[in-house]
Amino acid sequence: MRSRILKNVKLTIIAGFILHLAISLPSFADSVNLQETDTIRAELSSIKDKKSPQYTKAKQKLEKIISQNKIDYSDEARLKDIERLIKEQKFNTATYELNDLIENGTQLDLCYMLLGDISAKSANNPKKTASLYKESLKYNQQNYLATYKLAKLYLRENKNIIGIEYLKQTIQNTDDENILKEIEYIIQNKIMPQDRYDANNLYEALGELYQKQNRKADSYIAFNKAIQINPNDIFLKYYLGDLYFCDCKDKEATSVYDDILKEYPNDTMIRISKAKSLANEGNLLSAEKEFKIILEQNPNSAQAKYGLYKIYERKMPPDKILEKIYSNKKNYTAGQKECLEFADFLEEMNDSKAAENYRKFAAKLDELEKEKQLALIKAKEEQQKLQQETIKSKQNKTEKTTPKQETTEIKKTEKQNQISQTQNKKNEQEKQKQISLNEKKQKEYENKIIRQERQKAISKDPKKYNEYKLIIDKYQKLNPKDASIYVAIANTYKLMGEPTSALRNYREAQKFDPTNSDIYYNIGLTYMELNSFISAKANLMKSVNLNKENSKAIKLLAFVNQKIITQIINSAYEKYEKKDYIKSESILNDGLKSYPKNPQMLYYRALVYDAMNRNAAQIIDLQKAIEYDPGYYMAYYQLGKAYEKINDERSALVAYEKFLSTEPEEKDLINEVQKKVIALGTKYY
Repeated sequence: MRSRILKNVKLTIIAGFILHLAISLPSFADSVNLQETDTIRAELSSIKDKKSPQYTKAKQKLEKIISQNKIDYSDEARLKDIERLIKEQKFNTATYELNDLIENGTQLDLCYMLLGDISAKSANNPKKTASLYKESLKYNQQNYLATYKLAKLYLRENKNIIGIEYLKQTIQNTDDENILKEIEYIIQNKIMPQDRYDANNLYEALGELYQKQNRKADSYIAFNKAIQINPNDIFLKYYLGDLYFCDCKDKEATSVYDDILKEYPNDTMIRISKAKSLANEGNLLSAEKEFKIILEQNPNSAQAKYGLYKIYERKMPPDKILEKIYSNKKNYTAGQKECLEFADFLEEMNDSKAAENYRKFAAKLDELEKEKQLALIKAKEEQQKLQQETIKSKQNKTEKTTPKQETTEIKKTEKQNQISQTQNKKNEQEKQKQISLNEKKQKEYENKIIRQERQKAISKDPKKYNEYKLIIDKYQKLNPKDASIYVAIANTYKLMGEPTSALRNYREAQKFDPTNSDIYYNIGLTYMELNSFISAKANLMKSVNLNKENSKAIKLLAFVNQKIITQIINSAYEKYEKKDYIKSESILNDGLKSYPKNPQMLYYRALVYDAMNRNAAQIIDLQKAIEYDPGYYMAYYQLGKAYEKINDERSALVAYEKFLSTEPEEKDLINEVQKKVIALGTKYY
């Protein structure tokens, strides 16, 4: 992937440290016959069945030599010896050691990288070699050595697109001057002006390398050469603009952003960068205008909202700032709720101080609201008091003139109170009646399910069922019962094949110990076994909230969430296939309320939008899916098609290139996209 945001963060070089450590340790076989140990380990490598007598005998022989000669057989010593074995081309012996270390979970990124080195030297199988280096990166994404070896491998295979991307990753992940010099040499010798696409990307990589080395003048030259080769590369211009921005060259940055916006006026990210640059220059009114344009295009833009907040931060009270930010909303009023919501937003933007200020302001609004309510109550009380005095005065006058007659006002008030009390009592009775009825129906339903489960369990294994029944009877006789006894009863019911009876007893256990994380976990597990995933999720979330370190609840919750997501997608896709797009969208919208960052649901909603010809909505969802899962290659493919649909071929080309860089397995799709890249590339490179 092309990195478009400048990174000046130094990364810890784990893989390099490991290699240095391995080389500095004593040799594995300083005091023994190298030939003998190497031969035995080579033999072990060739035996596939580790349970065979031949393997056992060879293993015992090796262990005997290690023991008798007091050999340092620590992981560090073995890794050092593997380096020696690879240099001597004793690949089978080295492979045995590496596979054994991998089985023990030892320094997996280093072991897989060394296996990749062996594959590169011993077999003409670049695909296998690449897969081993990638396996190394799974365990340590910052292993710059594995990344660099992948880059060189792909460049040798003339897979320049992905090779250059791995070169860029290496540049980002290392400060090793020797490797950076090697990369500079590779790039300078690889650049072929006639191949515009590769030259453009290589100059870009060279610019990133110079930036890493703080060679700013060389960096600007490299980026400008890349832009000269491809003046239509807006991403490269954006990167150059960011370089100017980070170097506090705001006028230059603004000029670059303006150049891009002439052709792409709706590009939100570039307009945000321009607004920030203008704000840095002190041109606050122009910055405000840019942020408002963004919010008109995308009312949920976090960067634009935060940018506007920063402009007004010291100029307006909090509620007035919110009214500025949300000026596109009709009849918007910034009350306590809105301030608290914005405080949460500021927290997400890592501005805790501002968030705290908004919470304090919300508290003041709450106090003012309470004071207002108290004033209203007091005024009402005064009014009632005045009314009572008036009624009393009238009553006294009436008693003097007509002592047997009550006033109309008193009769009316008493009657209204009586009606109100009767209605409230009736409502409460109806409510309790409904609750009792629901509980009765639920109990009847559970009893029906229990009878079915019991019948099934008995018919399956009567003897085993009766054995468990005796255990239940013993527990039931224990008095008084506590949470642990009810849990034991519930666990036994589960073993008997009666999960619904188990649930009843777990609930009883909850009454005694309502803060026990494991009880909620067991309820969640039982609901999951009953395929009631929503109830399972609710109880597992409670379990995790009660104990953040309950790993089994955390793992099961992740599994249940994926099950729910799969159900939602399947349900939506069923409607999609029947061309009921409105219902399909509705199902996915509901699902995304609970899982707003799920790339799968966003991808499938994008498919629905595609069918409905809602191109802008489709592109937004695909971009979000890629943001949450950068390796989601089908999202890149669909994004390319979406851009082609609106005749934005340049963006389509970038999406297709990224699709290829993820190395998908589908050959038909790869061939299709490669043809598209070649066709579009002739226009833009």
